[in-house]
Amino acid sequence: MGNLQRKTDGTLRWHTMDKIKVLIAEDSITQAMQLQHILEKNGYDVTVVSNGSEALRSISKSKPMIVISDIIMPEMDGYELCRQIKANESYRDISVILLTALSQPQAVIWALQCGADKFLTKPYNENQLMSTIQHLNENLKRKDPPQKGIDISYSGETYFIDSTRSQIINLLLS
Repeated sequence: MGNLQRKTDGTLRWHTMDKIKVLIAEDSITQAMQLQHILEKNGYDVTVVSNGSEALRSISKSKPMIVISDIIMPEMDGYELCRQIKANESYRDISVILLTALSQPQAVIWALQCGADKFLTKPYNENQLMSTIQHLNENLKRKDPPQKGIDISYSGETYFIDSTRSQIINLLLS
């Protein structure tokens, strides 16, 4: 599955034969390039698209293990992209990280509603991002059993959430 290799500086690094595929959906070229650089230097196979519609087309051609998506994008926003991924039986197991400048509590509730696995706010730091991805990789091995949805009230509005218990905890902690 992988092997230990010595880098030119003498340090050892674990290399896997198959790199984990990550799809980035981000309409800011600068943000997309920064994410791509961070992920590629950490050994991930990265594809970049500029909106949710392009992301769905990309997923149908080559299924990633993780999608990192901005929320506010043209054509299809990150919430709708996540909703469509989680509604599709073939894509449901893809982990979705919503990465956004939005930080109000309603944004987190909407992330729960659409089934996001993680929610990170911009600006983020590289260690936080890589820790989040590592946590998702570990959680891919164990799945929560399906659960009934619940209603959550916030600011006079009621929201139906049918995320798994670990998704809810992970999003609230993030």
